[in-house]
Order: sequence, then C-alpha cells, then structure tokens
Amino acid sequence: MRRDHDDIILVRFEESLTLSELSASTIVNYLADVRAFLRWGKGEIGDGFALAHTTQEHIRRYRSYLTQELKRAASTVNRHLMALRKFSAFATQIGAMSTDPTIGVSLVQDDRQVASRVLTGEEIEKLLQAAENGSRAGLVRRDVAILQLLLHAGLRISETVDLEQDDVLFDNPGVRLRVGRTGQTEGNVRYLPLPNQAYKALSDYLLVRPHCTISNHLFLGQDGRPISGRTVQRIVSNCAKSAGIAGVSAQSLRRTFAVQLLANTKNLDLVSERLGHQNRAITEQYLAVHSNSSGLAGEN
Repeated sequence: MRRDHDDIILVRFEESLTLSELSASTIVNYLADVRAFLRWGKGEIGDGFALAHTTQEHIRRYRSYLTQELKRAASTVNRHLMALRKFSAFATQIGAMSTDPTIGVSLVQDDRQVASRVLTGEEIEKLLQAAENGSRAGLVRRDVAILQLLLHAGLRISETVDLEQDDVLFDNPGVRLRVGRTGQTEGNVRYLPLPNQAYKALSDYLLVRPHCTISNHLFLGQDGRPISGRTVQRIVSNCAKSAGIAGVSAQSLRRTFAVQLLANTKNLDLVSERLGHQNRAITEQYLAVHSNSSGLAGEN
C-alpha cells in the first residue's frame, strides 16, 4: 500500500517537473536521487518506511550516510539533498507531506564553497578602492575593470580571460558584453548588460590599453600579451589583502553578483541565464550552497 503511494507521488512529481520545463536529464537525476533515498530508507529503517513519513532526522541520517559511509564528494551529497528539497517542497504543496523535512537541514560545505562567500556592500567598496589605489599605476585601470566585470556581470575567470575587444557591444542605449568563445553557436553565447559603473571602468581601461597587433584580447599584461586566469586570481587576492578582507576569491565576486541579482529581481531564470548555467537546477544548488556557507540561512 505504502509502496503504491510512493509510486503515485513520484509519478505526480515527475509530471510537475516536466511541466516546469526542466531538461530531461535534470528530471531523470531528480527522480533517481529521490528513489535512492527511498531505497536507503527501506534498507536502514525498514519496509514500512515511506516518503510521506520522512522526518528531518531521516534527512540528516541520509546526509551522514552519504558523507561518512559512502564518502561522497560534497557536490554529490548536495545534489541528492537538492533533489530531496525539490521533492519535499512539491509533496508539501500537494498535501502528501504535512511539513517539509528538509527545512533546517543544511547542505555540506567544502573549502571552495567557504572561499566563495558573498561580499557585503562595504567590502565591495573597500575592494574597489584598494584596486584604485594600486601601486602599479599602469595597471590600475585594468584591474578595476576586471573587478567590475566580475562583480557586475558575474563572469567566470575563463570568460574574463577570453574576452576580446569586439565583445564590447555599443547598443543604443546601453552597452552589452558578448560572452562566449569565437565559433560557438549562438545558443552558447550570452549577452550581458553592463551597468554604468562597469562600463565606465571598462571605458577608462580602453583609453590606456596597450596597443597590440598580436592579440585582440581585451585584457593584456604590460608585455602586451593576454593575461592568464592565474593573473585574475592574483588581482582579486592582492586587492582583498590590501583591503583587509579575508576569504575572497574571484569566485566570490561571481557569487556576489548572483545573490544580488536574485535579491533585486526575484527571477531565478534570469540569474541562471546571466550566469550561463545549463538549467535552473544548477543555479538553485549554486545559490543554496552559498546561502548555507555564508550564513544567510540559519540551518544546521
């Protein structure tokens, strides 16, 4: 009887996921992760275990099972937990669960997640001020422009390095940034609007950008060659150190962009599009991991 009830809930869950226009692979992964939890429950707790009777303690025990016994990576554990969050929210909505058992259960963290915390408004100001006060006068405008693009366009390090001069598009009105490697299909290229502060920093840099005939890359070193991803990381680290801010990486600035955009727009699909994620499920996990590691959600 209970097994039939679980099957019915899972069928309705699959129908709901399909209507939400998630990709087929995402739907398959969600269902597989929920079924894996159900199998664990029946093996660990007994045949009487049912999804509708899941408690917060069950979720915590399952998290411990994945991390401690199976030694799964944080990203894998969090994927399972995100699937259970998605399912529990649905089951609660349709009345199959009286309460959501995943509320109050945090995702697991790793070193990369901790280093990718979101900056406060005060920290952003200090970081940019440190860049403007840099000791290398010839590179100050470049470094400020890079920080502005990381903060206000949410670029990956690789995307920042790959930018070329003609990726800056002057629309009327406004300015956009074309992000994507040359030769990619249009579907793999995204266009990001630039706020005034980012555009001004970029314009200031273009006035002093070294004239170079060997490369059309936007950001160059003093030798006229394209900068590397390591250089971008070093710029962020040096500015953070000068500003007295700990635990900041280039990834922190991308996360800051994502969290602020979601707070301002309440539009997860827009955030997913701007970040260049393949689907919103990835963005959900990206933001949920942040909220736990930064203290925005008081979960345990």
